[in-house]
Amino acid sequence: MLLLGFPRPPSLTPRPSLPSSAHIAIDLGASGGRAMLAVLDGEPLVVRLEEAHRFSHEPLDTPAGPVWDLTTLWREVLTGIEAAAVMAREAGVEIKSVGCDTWGVDWGLVEPGGELVGLPHAYRDPAHAVARDRVLSRIDGGAEAIYGRTGIPPQSFNTLFQLEARHTASPGIFAIDGSSLLLLPDLLHYWLSGVRANERTNASTTSMLSAVTGDWDRELLATVGLPSAALGKIVEPGTRLGPVRPELAASLGLPHPVAVVAPGTHDTASAVAAVPAEGEAAGSWAYLSSGTWSLLGVELDQPMTTREAFEAGFTNEQGVAGKTRFLRNIAGLWLVQELRRDLERQGKSYEYAQLADLAAEAPALRTIVDPNAEDLAAPGDSIAKLRGHADRTTQPIPETPGQLARCCLDSLALCYADTIERIESLTDHRIATLYLVGGGVNNRLLNQLAADATGRTVKLGPSEATALGNALVQAMGLGLVKDIEALRGVVARSQDVEVVKPNAESAEWTTAKRRFRSLTTF
Repeated sequence: MLLLGFPRPPSLTPRPSLPSSAHIAIDLGASGGRAMLAVLDGEPLVVRLEEAHRFSHEPLDTPAGPVWDLTTLWREVLTGIEAAAVMAREAGVEIKSVGCDTWGVDWGLVEPGGELVGLPHAYRDPAHAVARDRVLSRIDGGAEAIYGRTGIPPQSFNTLFQLEARHTASPGIFAIDGSSLLLLPDLLHYWLSGVRANERTNASTTSMLSAVTGDWDRELLATVGLPSAALGKIVEPGTRLGPVRPELAASLGLPHPVAVVAPGTHDTASAVAAVPAEGEAAGSWAYLSSGTWSLLGVELDQPMTTREAFEAGFTNEQGVAGKTRFLRNIAGLWLVQELRRDLERQGKSYEYAQLADLAAEAPALRTIVDPNAEDLAAPGDSIAKLRGHADRTTQPIPETPGQLARCCLDSLALCYADTIERIESLTDHRIATLYLVGGGVNNRLLNQLAADATGRTVKLGPSEATALGNALVQAMGLGLVKDIEALRGVVARSQDVEVVKPNAESAEWTTAKRRFRSLTTF
């Protein structure tokens, strides 16, 4: 068993005379998933985390479009829970709860008897873009009007447009009275507990949740001609849905009862909950969930749905403890991942650490691009695309792997700086500290570039923030952790928070920021 992200002995065995509890976090991404076992104990509380099971998955092509292989997903989830149960028994700790987080927007329809009506379509289904155009044509004000109602930029993969695509192609599936529309973590929780509910953080990604009332915007759905009867009760992160079904618990070797607790079921909501910002003044820090995507933002008390926020590309997703995650979606380390794949196709194999070392040796700020450019979001031909951007903007062409990698990392750092500046112009926040969480914290060059570009102190939180936030919100829902501040205190006590200080701002960074503003699509 491997302890992840914490400088402690790799043992889950509770310390004598101290109460302990174990929580299973199921964390699913669009290409893989894992089951993690978190153990809370001590006074004050600390958390230890171990991986019980990891697996890969991918959408499958069908005549109706790409769909998720739910049979495989469910089998792997159960395998992970069973492995975590064995791990907990061997360590002598009691499992108290289980909860699931996934990406947003994708959903399934469940009829009254519990049958799934068709397989959930993958968010990359090309039919969604066509459906988006149809929906926007039916509402006065189009994209900005939907943003004003929901706080969510109307991207083609949002559930609203998926619903239009399915309703057009297969209207009969919506004709069954009493059906429930469940987003993927809600569906997994239903299969675990038998309870149907829509957890708030994932529901907020749909473009169907009102930014004003916090409930489903049924008026919007009626305006664009879509059904809303299948939308169910909204529940908050930390809601105890019920116990794992007794027959399922017995087959998995779980004690009964084990509670099914909804965490922040959107993976970024769980990651942001685990930012170790204990004791930080409100409005003084921002978060960056760094991985394939970079999600950079702040917590607000209320959504911000102004025209300025819309034009600047910010989204208002709901978070834990009633907060709004006001953030930008940035391409992230996808740029480097695509570069590495393109180099491999040319017969040049590099580890990520090697590319980072080559980037560190390359000239700084030589060539920059808009990391959110539409063509860079599509897979394939990364090198040609980066060079094409350089050529069209009369910049030096990146030739070597180091120059190409440095172009990606410099551009990301400049986008982080631009995002923080826009946050400060739109809100009363004055950011002194940027907290990094997620797998990207292992890229030390990008961490330093982020500090230099933003001029802010960067603090490195857990690489396993999503699983930690998932498990600790479960514990909060059971009353074992008092509130979100206490939760962040547990994370801060359970690992060393590394600090990255910015170097003195140079004229090169100042000039590069002006160049970057001229390139951006926001």
